[in-house]
Amino acid sequence: MCPNGHIYDSTLAKCPYCPSSDLQEIMGYGKTVSSDAAKTIASSGQEPATRIMGESNKPAEKFQGNKTIITGEDGEPAPGNTRKLVGWLVTFSWNKNGDDYKLYEGRNIISGGAEGDIRLNDPAVSSPHCLILFRDGKFRIKDQLSTNGTKINGESMDEGELKDGDILKLGKTDLKFRAL
Repeated sequence: MCPNGHIYDSTLAKCPYCPSSDLQEIMGYGKTVSSDAAKTIASSGQEPATRIMGESNKPAEKFQGNKTIITGEDGEPAPGNTRKLVGWLVTFSWNKNGDDYKLYEGRNIISGGAEGDIRLNDPAVSSPHCLILFRDGKFRIKDQLSTNGTKINGESMDEGELKDGDILKLGKTDLKFRAL
């Protein structure tokens, strides 16, 4: 067990779940950093660093330690560490004027509960219901063992690739998928 409480194979030289000391320094573990120098903190079980707000009369704020760092192809944290908008889901199931949900690079959890990235107000949508992943220029969808299942273009599926224009059915909600 590492000092942070992660259990891992003793044949490994270091814990595979903890960030390296170089990455810990980039992320600001164990020190106070200004808001200009702040980096996104990854989940590692360590106490997140404290970030001082831009104005000296405002209180310090804790980083959330449950964020994933988006890295570039070189393995370094992406500048600003923002997730790129890569697609949309649009539905007219509950609102005649329509509702839209943005999809970002990486993982997008769709849920009937508050813990998802996209929350559908449909009692037939599980919590979580499915995951849409955008990686290497492709969209993948995977049902998360939902009660009522996930359909793409009318066919039940556990996982698959999404194409622009596909119609998803989650619970009683129809969503049209649009890729950028």
